[in-house]
Amino acid sequence: MDPEKLYVSETFANPGPIIKRIQPRAQGRAYRINKRTSHITIVVKER
Repeated sequence: MDPEKLYVSETFANPGPIIKRIQPRAQGRAYRINKRTSHITIVVKER
């Protein structure tokens, strides 16, 4: 594969796992925080 002949054929992003965190609040309550992640895919092809 010659790096000079490569080009980006397609790109897409899919949802990944969600990391769940808890944020303490007043009077003993807690809010859930969802930290979202994603999977980014880039496909390259040769001309």
